[in-house]
Amino acid sequence: MPQPSVRPISSFQKLHQTLSEYQGGWIFRGHSSTEWKLWPKVGRNPNCVAQESSMFESWKLRAVEYLAQRPGSDWEWLAIAQHHGLATRLLDWTRNPLNALWFAVCEKGTGDAVLFAAKFEPRFSQSIDRRSETGEENHPMTFEGLGIYRPSGVVPRIIRQSGLFTVHGPPDRVLEDEPGVVRVREIRISSTYREKLRSELDFYGVNASSLFPDLDNLSSHLNWTVERGELRE
Repeated sequence: MPQPSVRPISSFQKLHQTLSEYQGGWIFRGHSSTEWKLWPKVGRNPNCVAQESSMFESWKLRAVEYLAQRPGSDWEWLAIAQHHGLATRLLDWTRNPLNALWFAVCEKGTGDAVLFAAKFEPRFSQSIDRRSETGEENHPMTFEGLGIYRPSGVVPRIIRQSGLFTVHGPPDRVLEDEPGVVRVREIRISSTYREKLRSELDFYGVNASSLFPDLDNLSSHLNWTVERGELRE
């Protein structure tokens, strides 16, 4: 299990000092609760694990009518499915710690929030190669182990968020339980600092509108700024 920071962070100065230690190959994920583990949504429900492949294939059959362009591989299909809320074996991460922090504090909460930093050990391949040595495509449902999948621009939001995924095979494999494969660090954000941090992130251009560039999230962001009396022309 990752060791939490000694004391929850309660200032941007301390946050910047802490983040300066995580340069070069680290990826980040924000959690609103300290109780949540690092495992994919499909792995949290035994019924979903058993039906993972059939659920994914059923989603593909029904989703094709909503897509302007058909994805080029099952890995791209999986990234799109994850983006639109299907339970998959992917777990969202970002290269930008400020983006991850926004996801940690964007919702009101009574407890501490968490920023996770993870880095794969050098002896393990960090990136998943979609092609085998024979040139055939590896199917995500047969992937075993832990790895990183960096999708193309198939989902614009992923690019905007500097996003990537960890892939878990089997999908109930918890990242914290793999100390020999990946280093995981836990940085806690004080419950009393959550709302102020969200305002500070907004000052640096990290908000719902920047991470989710559509009209719904533009409206959500403006509603939030007006509620706080911080609307800027």
